[in-house]
This record gives sequence, C-alpha cells and structure tokens, in this order.
Amino acid sequence: MGVLLVFGGGLLLFGDPSGGPGGGAGGAKGGGRPEVSAAPSSVATTSTPSPASTGTPSASPTPAEPPELVGKVLKEARGLADGAGYDVVTHDASDRDDGQWDADGWKVCFQTAGGQRGGGRPVLDLGVARVESPCPAADGEKVTWPTMPDVAGAAFVRAGEMLEAVGVRKVRPESVYTDVTLPADPSAWRVCFQDPAPGREIENPQYATAYLKLAPPDAACPEEPYARLRPEPTP
Repeated sequence: MGVLLVFGGGLLLFGDPSGGPGGGAGGAKGGGRPEVSAAPSSVATTSTPSPASTGTPSASPTPAEPPELVGKVLKEARGLADGAGYDVVTHDASDRDDGQWDADGWKVCFQTAGGQRGGGRPVLDLGVARVESPCPAADGEKVTWPTMPDVAGAAFVRAGEMLEAVGVRKVRPESVYTDVTLPADPSAWRVCFQDPAPGREIENPQYATAYLKLAPPDAACPEEPYARLRPEPTP
C-alpha cells in the first residue's frame, strides 16, 4: 500500500501504489524510495505599467484682435492690451523725447503693431502725449497748441465761454477805466483789451491766465487801457 503526501508544492509517493512488494517500475526493496512528482507551481506575474502619456504641450492661445486704445489714458490702455494678450511699448508722440513715468498723465494718440519679442506675445507700439496736450497731426511731429481767440467787443460772459473752448480756465477781469469800479458780477460789461493778444499760441492753456479790460455797458472803450471815463476838470 502506498502513501501519498503533498509537500512543498510536490507529491511524495511511498511504496507500491498497487499494494505488491517491489511492484511497479518505481518500486524499491524494503519499502521503496519516494518518487517526486512535480506539480506546476504558480508563477507570480507583474505587469509593466505603461509609460505616462506625454501629451504635446498646448500652444499659447492666439491673442484676440488688438483693442482700440487711441484716446485712452496710458494706464487704462496697458490694462486693456494685457487682457487681450498683448505687451505694450510707448514713445513720446511729439517731436520731444519725454519719458512716460506717470501712466495716468499720458494718453494714447497713435497705435501700431510692434511685432513680437522672442516668439512671445505680440507687441503694440503706442505713441502718447500728455493728457492736457493735443495730439500732434502725425506721430513724431510738433504739437500744435490752440491760439488765443479774439474776444474784444464781446460781453464778459461770452468771452469766458470762448476762452474755455480753447482750454483757458483762468480769467482775470479788470475795469478799463481807473475811475470806474468793476462790479461783483461784470457779466454784461464788454471786453476792450485782452492779454494774451489774439492769435497767440497758448501752450498748456489750462495753466494760462487771460487778462481782460472791461468797460461798462453804457460806456465806449477808450483808446488805451487805464484811462479815465470822466476826465478830471482842468484847473
């Protein structure tokens, strides 16, 4: 009689499976020798992880159409350009070469495409002028300032409107006659003389002052300022 044992993943067979002494090709005298029958062992398999996907880097988004920046204050223009995907360079649009240190003090007069920087974002080249200055007729030309209007003969209130139209906000009225006091409200008085003279260019008119010599509504203008309306009696 044989004994079958399972040991270490194999089969051990002792004796004759048929029960006879020394029977069988695998039998042995005195109880026989064990035969080892190999059984298939399970082999652990490890799966090789697939390499991580290396997608193609996405290209930089195509910028939108450049925003219209002419007329904008430089600080606002820079923000709008950046939001649309553009970098900004600036230059003085006049024949001067002033630096643009204060972005709130400059406005955009001209806008052109400035290419790209090293394959980066596209650039907008802005020609700028000071906020209080008119833009030149063309980029790089001299700024043309307004000229003093001719307000002689106009009522004081009308003269003020004409001066304000060219940016002159400071007006100093004075009686043209040394012996007539200017009233608190000289709106109806007429302008006899003015300084600056008509046609004179006024650079930075917001800082200029117009000096007006006025006559009462019922009096004519004298030939020269600082005259007397009623001449002193001759002794």
